[in-house]
This record gives sequence, C-alpha cells and structure tokens, in this order.
Amino acid sequence: MPKQDVLKTLEKIAKDMKNDAKNFDGRPFNGKVVAEYFGNHGAAIAALANIIQVTLIELNRKESTV
Repeated sequence: MPKQDVLKTLEKIAKDMKNDAKNFDGRPFNGKVVAEYFGNHGAAIAALANIIQVTLIELNRKESTV
C-alpha cells in the first residue's frame, strides 16, 4: 500500500472519529445510538488493523530481500 494512501486513510479515520464525537454529543443514550457509535468505532478499528497488517507484511518482505 503506497505511503500516501496510508496517510490519507489515517487522516480520514481521524476526521471521522472527530465528527462522530461531535455528531453523537447530546443524542439519547439508547440502543440504536450506541449500536451506531460502536459500528463506527468498529469500522475505524478494522481500517487501522488492515493498515498495520499491510505495513507489517511489507516490512517483512523488505527484510526477507536484504
């Protein structure tokens, strides 16, 4: 994964999380809102996990060719 793509994705995740904090503030604490909030967090965590996985795979390939 190109470094620029990773940086763009990380920026997007950070922006989304900041927007979520603002958009969920003051909403009722009910099952629907909590599920939506957790779903958004789950998606962010999955994206970060994928970035870490790809980065580690690429680092491992570079180490193997040295």
